[in-house]
Amino acid sequence: MTDKVPPPPDDVPPDQPPPYQGAYGQAPGAPPYDQPPPGGPPPPGGPPPEGQYDPRWGYGPPGVPYGMPQQPPQETTWAIFSYVGMVLIGFIAPLIIYCVKKNTEPFTRYHAAQALNYQITLLIHVLAVAAVCVPPAIAFDNPAFLAALILPYLELVIGQWVFIILGAVKSGKGKYFQFPTFFCFRMIR
Repeated sequence: MTDKVPPPPDDVPPDQPPPYQGAYGQAPGAPPYDQPPPGGPPPPGGPPPEGQYDPRWGYGPPGVPYGMPQQPPQETTWAIFSYVGMVLIGFIAPLIIYCVKKNTEPFTRYHAAQALNYQITLLIHVLAVAAVCVPPAIAFDNPAFLAALILPYLELVIGQWVFIILGAVKSGKGKYFQFPTFFCFRMIR
C-alpha cells in the first residue's frame, strides 16, 4: 500500500481539500478513540490512590474543579455557625466552637478563631475610643467629645453584618478567607 492521497472524487469542487479518512474530530496520526492512550492502559482497579493526578484518567471527579480538595460538609457547617452564631449570642458561639473543634478540624478552627478575633477586635476598638473620649466629656461637661464614638458604633452596626455575611459565604464554599487586619487582629490562631 502506498502513502499517496487518493485522487479527489469527481463530484468535489477542485478548491475543496480531499476528504479525511480518519475518525471525525481526531488529529491525523493519533490512535483511534477505542485504543488506550500512548502512556499505556490505565491501572486496573480504578483511579490512583490518595487522589493523585494521573493524566490517563483525565480531569478528576465531577464537581471538584481541578482536583481541589473540598472540606467535609460537617466542617463547613460548623464554620458557618461560628459566624452566624455571632448574630444570636455574640462572641460565645465562636468561642464554644473554637474550644470544641480546635484539635480535630483545622478548617473549623480557622474560621471560629477568625470570628472570635473579630469580636475581640470590635471590643478593643470601642473601649479604646471610649477611654479617650469619655474622660474629657465628663471633665468638661461637654458631650461633643463623644462624637468620636460614631466610628466604632458604625463599625459595630454596619461592618459586623458585612463581615459576618462574607465569612459565612466563604466558609460555606469551603474557602479560607481572611478579614482585613484593621478589623480583625490575629490574637487567637
